[in-house]
Amino acid sequence: MEKQSLSDIYSSLGSQYSSVFVVPKIRSNYPNSDYLYLLYKPLLNAAEYNIESVSVFGHYKFVFKALFSKKIILHYHWLEFQDAKSLIGMPWKLLCIYFFKLCGGKIIWTIHNLEPHSQKLLKLHLWLHTRMAKLADKVHIHSETAANLVHKKFNIPREKLCLHPHPEFPSRIIEREQSIDFLNSEFKWMLNPSRPITLIWGNIAQYKNIVQLLEITEKHRLDVQIVIAGAIKKGQESLAKKIEVITDNNPDFYMKPEFIQEKYIPYFFSAADFCLFNFDQILTSGSVEMALNYKKDVIAPRFGALTELNEAFLFSDEKELVTLIRSSIFTFYNE
Repeated sequence: MEKQSLSDIYSSLGSQYSSVFVVPKIRSNYPNSDYLYLLYKPLLNAAEYNIESVSVFGHYKFVFKALFSKKIILHYHWLEFQDAKSLIGMPWKLLCIYFFKLCGGKIIWTIHNLEPHSQKLLKLHLWLHTRMAKLADKVHIHSETAANLVHKKFNIPREKLCLHPHPEFPSRIIEREQSIDFLNSEFKWMLNPSRPITLIWGNIAQYKNIVQLLEITEKHRLDVQIVIAGAIKKGQESLAKKIEVITDNNPDFYMKPEFIQEKYIPYFFSAADFCLFNFDQILTSGSVEMALNYKKDVIAPRFGALTELNEAFLFSDEKELVTLIRSSIFTFYNE
């Protein structure tokens, strides 16, 4: 499947489109870590496009604009709900999307997940996503593997699919011992630079199976220090508490359960010797992409678009996972 730029994808919809509405909001104040900002960065200052991102409450803007102009694209990312509050807002979102389409606007939908990570109301989500796939003029995915999966899952014609790779995250690599000293000083930790360190990065959520990783580490007595860093995903507070209890009782486990400011990100990745992921379902992962951009060895499950990562070490079961971790520990001590 041929890779395309966003500009080429937009041009393929017909006449030149000048206005592109993006949902959700682009967080331009996080230029090194916000997926949407990095995705649209090449177009933000382009003369031929006016990129405007809108929130849930701003959906009326693209509908109103479509009443007076046909040169409008709606580029929608994600379409799911995690709780009652976001479910209540779904009819409003769908109403705006339908009206926009009726007014002649063009829709691109980027599929990030086959199913919501919460695994709640899957039949309703399937209906919602199948409907969105039919409404969309183009469906954007980040990999060949994702194309095959979404084609099968949502019965999307292949000619509707377009491939544009995941944006790269800028990296600022810092000397390892300096990074460890910084983390120890800043967070009152006691990371030992003479022992291997692995990083579990990203939002704390059930589908990442962090508890299982910690239990496996203890069960097999793996000689590794684990750093867990990332914000607690909405509705996952009890999980975060459970992880905190485990980390509090093991001096080799460290946890920073909050949004990590961009200025701190290089220290977390530069201190780590490898990064560890244990998703039970994923299509694409920004956390894995960031780890690779920091030139870190990545240990991750063998499924989804992750199977295309030649740089990653992939596992299919606990035995393979433990073998890969032990191999990374062995490499650390022998380098």
